[in-house]
Amino acid sequence: MRLISYLFIISQLLNFLDAFAETVKEDSPQLNSVKWEKVEESKPLKKIIWKSYNNDETYFENNNNNQNTIRKKINSFEGKRINKYPKKAVSFKTEIEPFLPLNNFLEYNNFQTSISWKSSFQGGEAGGIGQQNPSIVFDYGISDSALMTFYFSEANDNLYNLINGQKVNYHWQNFAFSIKKELFNDNKSSFDISIVPTFEYWNHSSGSEDSKSIYNQKDSVDGKDRFDNFIGSLSLPISKKLNENVTALIVPGVTFLPEKLGSKGIGKNAYGNNFYIGSGFIFDVAKDFNLLFSYTTPLGPGNNHFDRDLKYSRKSIYSYGLGWDINPQIGIEGKITNSYGATPTTGLLTIPSDNLPLYSANITYRPYGEDTYLTPLNERDKSISKGGITVSNALIPEAGTSQVNFNYDERGNLFGFYGYSLSNIFQVELLNIGSFDGINFKGDNNSNLYSTYLNENNFNFRLGGKLLIFSPQKNDLYWVSLRSSVGRNNNTNQGYLFSEFINTFRVNNWLTFNVSPKYFFSGIESFGGIGFSSYINLSDNLILIPEINTLIQNDSNLNSTIALRYSFSPEKSLDLYYSNAVGVQDIGQLLKDKDYKLGIKFNFLL
Repeated sequence: MRLISYLFIISQLLNFLDAFAETVKEDSPQLNSVKWEKVEESKPLKKIIWKSYNNDETYFENNNNNQNTIRKKINSFEGKRINKYPKKAVSFKTEIEPFLPLNNFLEYNNFQTSISWKSSFQGGEAGGIGQQNPSIVFDYGISDSALMTFYFSEANDNLYNLINGQKVNYHWQNFAFSIKKELFNDNKSSFDISIVPTFEYWNHSSGSEDSKSIYNQKDSVDGKDRFDNFIGSLSLPISKKLNENVTALIVPGVTFLPEKLGSKGIGKNAYGNNFYIGSGFIFDVAKDFNLLFSYTTPLGPGNNHFDRDLKYSRKSIYSYGLGWDINPQIGIEGKITNSYGATPTTGLLTIPSDNLPLYSANITYRPYGEDTYLTPLNERDKSISKGGITVSNALIPEAGTSQVNFNYDERGNLFGFYGYSLSNIFQVELLNIGSFDGINFKGDNNSNLYSTYLNENNFNFRLGGKLLIFSPQKNDLYWVSLRSSVGRNNNTNQGYLFSEFINTFRVNNWLTFNVSPKYFFSGIESFGGIGFSSYINLSDNLILIPEINTLIQNDSNLNSTIALRYSFSPEKSLDLYYSNAVGVQDIGQLLKDKDYKLGIKFNFLL
């Protein structure tokens, strides 16, 4: 359509110029005063001119034919654009749920990677922030009409509900492989059909030394049962584009799961095979923003749910949410669903021992997509883009840059961080690990938090991401980023969610100010806080960094940090700091130690 618009504007401009020229020719006295002279050689030309136009209708026919040819070429070119771009507009989404694939494909040899996180809102009898099932999905375009997908997911926790008064551990690990092949594609009616077979390896277990397996129905002996099964599914997504903004989807399918596990089961003690019929809608609210809805009914003969009494039954599976393609490289999605599994065969299953609404978050990355353009950071902004000590800033290193931090203090706190900028506007935190040590929290109101997440021999492992929303590098007034991370203490097996909304203001050449509201969410306690900090350039390579963090409902928990940063280069710096914050990692930023400590932090951009 842009080409047609350009041609229309140019044609109107030429018409205007032509009309203007005729007017000037008629009205200009200078033109009328021109003296014309007879040239003998012009007579043949005169005859040719009149022969070409006078009473010769073929000229106009040829002219019309030429115009028709041009129109056909334009329409043909525009038609190719119209047929090509609808898939690109929704190409981030290859499925609504793993068992509800869409008739969208990547172009040949292109690929994308998605990281998903499903979790209950509470931990139930297991405690903690919730029961999570993270997964990684890799899509590869075999051709423009065939897609190959790999899935990996793993869940490990106690069942949401007690079974016979006991906490029972379970473990799911899935490796899945699927091929989606287009069977029918009618561009004129926007009607598509594909077929999607899936093959999976499912390693799952139940029970432990202190609890009985749910697959043991014959005795009361505690112990762990482990099973390795090959499972699979087959689906037939049928989609129709109802109008420019709405696509409807119908998916008949079948999942193949074992109906009996172990030698101590009585009758059927597992899910079994299930036929199902799923439906969904995608509503494009704006160019890069859409709403998602789905509803799926299992038809049997197997089941997809069991309760605290180990009674199996069938439950309908729903999901609704929204997706946002931030740019051609990065897409994010958030949903509410009761689907707990993260692969095409297990996606039809509810959370073990219950049927609950879960939250689902997903981010998709396509390396070959066009990135958001940002003007490069100057040296002073680059030197602060490595963050602070206990208060972050909103800046993100440019795409392809690795950020590495090491931290150690005199109490023995030790932390390491590795982040990679997938895009100019998104950094993934691949490694955020560390151990809190030497904390004085006796008599503190938050002693339960300390003992759960910062206890002796704790080791905290976290993953996260940071999304740049506004930036002066793209003519915004200041930097704004949203950062979130998830993870757990390996010693207590308890986790939490940490989020912050970071605002960074460049006041002048030597002063930058940060305001960072933060929120901590866990099964033990949830609360908000806020961090304030500034970067004061004492010289080109020396920065003073004062920081304050306080809980919103508890001013007595205010902690403070003062740091001095020396930059060897814009990419390498060393921080010396003095702080009474518990630590530099997430929860440690908001909590207060009774004593101050000296620390050192190394910062690198690679």
